[in-house]
Amino acid sequence: MNTSAEVASTTRPGPLSPRYLSFVGATGLSSIGDAAWTIALASTVVGTAGPATAGAVLALAGVPRVMALLGAGAVADRHGPARVMVWSDLARAVLMTIAAVTVAVTGASVPVLAVTAAVLGLLGAFFLPASGALRPLLLPADDLVRGNALYLIGLRTGQAAGGPVGAWLLGLGGMVAVAAVNAVSFLVSAGGVAVCRPKKPVEPAPQNSSRLVTRVAEGWRYAVRHRDLRLLLIVVGLVELAGAGPVNVGLVLLSEHIGGGAAGAGVLLSAFTVGAAATFLTSLVLPVRRRSSAVLVGCLAGQALTLSLLGQVASVAPAAACYGLMGMTTAQASLVLTSLIQRCAATEMRGRVMAIMSLLSFTAPPLGNLAMGVAVDALGFAVTLALHGAVAAASIAVFLSSRTLRESHLD
Repeated sequence: MNTSAEVASTTRPGPLSPRYLSFVGATGLSSIGDAAWTIALASTVVGTAGPATAGAVLALAGVPRVMALLGAGAVADRHGPARVMVWSDLARAVLMTIAAVTVAVTGASVPVLAVTAAVLGLLGAFFLPASGALRPLLLPADDLVRGNALYLIGLRTGQAAGGPVGAWLLGLGGMVAVAAVNAVSFLVSAGGVAVCRPKKPVEPAPQNSSRLVTRVAEGWRYAVRHRDLRLLLIVVGLVELAGAGPVNVGLVLLSEHIGGGAAGAGVLLSAFTVGAAATFLTSLVLPVRRRSSAVLVGCLAGQALTLSLLGQVASVAPAAACYGLMGMTTAQASLVLTSLIQRCAATEMRGRVMAIMSLLSFTAPPLGNLAMGVAVDALGFAVTLALHGAVAAASIAVFLSSRTLRESHLD
């Protein structure tokens, strides 16, 4: 597998260095701001216009982020990932400041909140692929898995904390307080990224003044023509499709099916979250390196088996055990796949490749939820989950079809 020159560097500090921890902290603060705004937005719109309008606003607010992802990856490649992350945070800080002033003057109307949410999602799209492109520039090659694990811990912690923070701020000072505090969090995040940018940054390859759409197309062509990258991205898509439905709407439907109700669904989600967190924490101490391909295949097989077993459970306890195992295997598979893609992609293309990967991750949940609901109604739980298991198993065949990937490692 071809790897970028800068990834081979052994002179960079590890993931527990102050510089990388600054990056992780910036990521956590950004995710807190996003999650806090989302929960406050949902609560406010539900109280103002009802659940249906709230659902429509949240759904529409996510569209600009998905549409902007590919262009955001091209921008990160052209201007440098650290710079784009700082721009994204500063722009979101300005947006939140404007929102705080507007809501204070005119009130928290649905149009103002909807537009703000859409623009926030659009600006946040630039942060994601840039973050994925920056991590290999900050870490030695053999610490990439640990660095990705620490990054995901910061991201998930921020997302988990954002909900309670948003609800608390909403009760304390309404949407004005939420927007004002978010503005500060994005400013601090921008400072954290600025501090951690590489001391001797690897400049992207010289590019002509081609249009953005041309650079996006170049990224697609690169990913499609690069056999190993193409296969890795297909594996990501299959893994996301296999797990998205069962982990989102599926756990609610399954809990109702086995008599667990809403409380049971909460237990299943907690089991999945704890399993994923255990993997991320373990990877900080015992990262997968030399045997990464074997571990990935084992995790994909574990996901396939767990999904099939879920269709046979009859109570909450075994279902929770399955969800815990699925959280562990999917988290480990995600770490290995992300690290392999980062190592495989050329520096000047990495932002666009990470954007494609992010696009797969964002589009899988709505597609998976739709497929899960339709299939359960038509085929029942056992067959539906067996089919999801088959999709996960198919990802193994795709990965093993390349000798280079079979022999890949992350040390």
